[in-house]
Order: sequence, then structure tokens, then C-alpha cells
Amino acid sequence: RLAELQAVEARAAQTLVWAQRAGFTLDIALDHLTLARVSLYRSRLLAASDPPAAAAALQAATGAAGQAVDGLRKAGHDEFIVRGLLTRACVHALNAKADAARADLDEAQRIAERGGMKLPLADVHLHRARLFNDRTALAAARKLIDETGYERRRGELDDAQCRLDGRAVVLPEF
Repeated sequence: RLAELQAVEARAAQTLVWAQRAGFTLDIALDHLTLARVSLYRSRLLAASDPPAAAAALQAATGAAGQAVDGLRKAGHDEFIVRGLLTRACVHALNAKADAARADLDEAQRIAERGGMKLPLADVHLHRARLFNDRTALAAARKLIDETGYERRRGELDDAQCRLDGRAVVLPEF
């Protein structure tokens, strides 16, 4: 998995250079979002085996997530701002900044509700459930996922339910 992340990181770094040269605000922000997610995932993968590397990756994720959200705001595409806020909320939660994580989730929820974006709203509720063990948010996520047929999130929904119920997580067959 680390090799896959490294390949994604290399591609995002290259497209970031190109986007910066061209002045493409949205592309720059999305590349920062990709880099934030790569660093976030790297920090989780290394947490048990290499805590210093995991901490460095989390620090990189923190910076990239901030740049992503700032850039997405400048670009003005609400659906992408929600994605940036969700990623930054995860980073805040891992940095033990629960209030900042909740603030990002609250803003993402307002944007999604205002825009009638049901799938991003389901993602907000699912993130809230997973980050804060929030059963009400899990129920709201389940309702939206069932209502919209958002099967892409079914596994995460089931995982969150298992965790909240104190049961072992059952991974799907591939």
C-alpha cells in the first residue's frame, strides 16, 4: 500500500507543478487535497510500525489539507469544498483537535444541505459517526445511503456500525 501511495503522491506532485504554472486554481487545490489524503493514509499505515514517520506524515497532511480547503474556497466549487472539509476533519481528529474537526463537519453539512447534495451529506454523517462514535449521525448516514442507493459507502457504514456495537469488523469478499 505504501508503494501505491508513493505513486499517487508522485503523480499529484507533478500535476501540481503543471497546475501552478498554468494558474488553475481548482486543479491546484485538488492536487493539495490528493497530497493531504496520501499523507493521511500514510500516517495511518505507519502508525504502529514507524511512529516518527507517521507523525511526519500527519504533519504533512495537516499542511496540505489546509492548503486544499483554502484553494477550494477560492475556486468556489461547493462539492469540492465539502470533500476538502471532510479530509481536514479527519486530520484534525487525528491531531486531537475535536472542536476543529466538528467545525469542519458542521460547515460541510451546511454546504451539502444548502446545495441539496445528498451523497456528500451522507459522507458528512458517516464521517461524524466514525470520528465521534455518533449513533445519530450513523442513522442519518444509513437513511441517506439507503434512500439514494449510495452503495459505494455501504462497507464503511457497516464498519462504523460494527465499531459502535463493539463487534469485530467483517470485511467484504473480493
